[in-house]
Amino acid sequence: MNFIQYIKDSFDELSNHMTWISKEDAQKTTVTVAVFTILFALAVAGIDYVFQTGLDSFFEMFKPNS
Repeated sequence: MNFIQYIKDSFDELSNHMTWISKEDAQKTTVTVAVFTILFALAVAGIDYVFQTGLDSFFEMFKPNS
C-alpha cells in the first residue's frame, strides 16, 4: 500500500466509519478537564507551599547564629 492510498483510506475511516461524540459533549468534557486540572494544580501548589514553609522553619532551627 502506498502512502497516498494510506492517507485516503485513513481519511475515509475517520470521516465515515467512526462514531464521534457530539460537539456539546466535547465542550462539556473539555470544561470538566480544564476545571479539574486547575483544581489539581492549586492543590499541588498548596502542598508545595506547606512543605516549603515547613522545611524553611525546620532548617531555620539549625542555622548558626551570626
